[in-house]
Amino acid sequence: MAATPRQKACNGCAGTKRRCDKQLPECQRCLDRDVDCVYPQPKRRRRDTIARETQPGDMVALQNHPDVHGFESSLDFADWGSMPAPDFDMSLSDIIMPYIPTPAPANEGLPSAEGGLAINNVTSTPSPWFLQNDTWVMAHLEEEPVCMTEIELDNYIGAVSAMLQSWVTHGHNGFIHQRLYERGMPGCVQDAFTTLAAYTNRTPAVKDTILQIADERATALARQTAPTAAGALGILAHVSRVQAMFVYVFIRLFDGSVRIRASAERQIPTLRQWVVQMREAGQRCEAADDDYLCSGQHTVMLQWPGSSSFNTDYEATSRLWKLWLLTESVRRTHVLIDGVMNTYETLTKGWAECKGVVMLTARRGLWDADSAEKWFGLSSAKAPLLVPAMQASRCISQYAADEVDDFVRQFWGFLVGRDKIQSWVDRGDGSVCVV
Repeated sequence: MAATPRQKACNGCAGTKRRCDKQLPECQRCLDRDVDCVYPQPKRRRRDTIARETQPGDMVALQNHPDVHGFESSLDFADWGSMPAPDFDMSLSDIIMPYIPTPAPANEGLPSAEGGLAINNVTSTPSPWFLQNDTWVMAHLEEEPVCMTEIELDNYIGAVSAMLQSWVTHGHNGFIHQRLYERGMPGCVQDAFTTLAAYTNRTPAVKDTILQIADERATALARQTAPTAAGALGILAHVSRVQAMFVYVFIRLFDGSVRIRASAERQIPTLRQWVVQMREAGQRCEAADDDYLCSGQHTVMLQWPGSSSFNTDYEATSRLWKLWLLTESVRRTHVLIDGVMNTYETLTKGWAECKGVVMLTARRGLWDADSAEKWFGLSSAKAPLLVPAMQASRCISQYAADEVDDFVRQFWGFLVGRDKIQSWVDRGDGSVCVV
């Protein structure tokens, strides 16, 4: 007699790593959350021709749904390392879930933040790990802020200045991804980039002229209407104007005359408001098929009849990677600007209000990955460490310094102090430096 297959957790509970009661047709958690409850389809096997008599105590087996073939054929991902050809009898959970580390009880409270790629595909539920609603929650400091000296605050501003110079020199930095504007810089970013380049290479004779140009361009940018595009292109428009305005404000706040600095201060509320709008746009982001997310040859490749599974996997992974770098740009830009504005207020007023920030992807190497395949491999091999940016002490106690991205360590140094970060680094092999 054939054994009744063991019921697996539904995709929603498995994707968020929550306990599933495995009730049919829907688990209680999905009913409470008012979301579709979809269970992984069992593998199809040859069945005995003799029907098994159903006993009252037997578990009800999952029946084949009429749309199961269409669902399985829509899956975009395959396990590249071990599957030479697509196996449509295997559910996506069988492919993805083995890569997801099980968090230790000590890490309770960050389960969804450190999960792996617990997703179905770019366009289905549950959402990718970086689009979960709880990752956009504004978190605040859980402890009393450390007493920062003026030297330490100046060091943080110096680190941000170095990041801006890196953008001019290398084309990217810790919050502006090297592929973010690969299809062309928006006009506002072009103006900010050229202004920053001129400022970086300034001479005393032209410094005041450059600051005046920055002031006039910032004023013109503030008068522009808010982005109206939807989807990923709308998010990119928000990120563009926020990053451009930040360049102008940063230059004038920390290196300008009294008049220029006062002009920049008047634009801080505008910048903060734009940051909120940018974050809200990122939070509304869905894993949809958007033109911005498609590779340059997407349309051509999909038109080829009989295209291999590699093409399907490549397109799906590329879209997912671009969606991540776009939303991660929102997160990092938000965190950086909040830190700089709070630093300025502390230097000028002696205190600053903690407005809270969202989560960041802290895993070292993900931001620097220059291809979708590298990013996907790193995300699948280890937990991506999508962690609350403001919970520095908690994260430092759980992860080694060499696991954490430089940008995140810089921000945590701003929260807990350079000495604590240096001690954290010294506990490891000391291969990373405190910046």
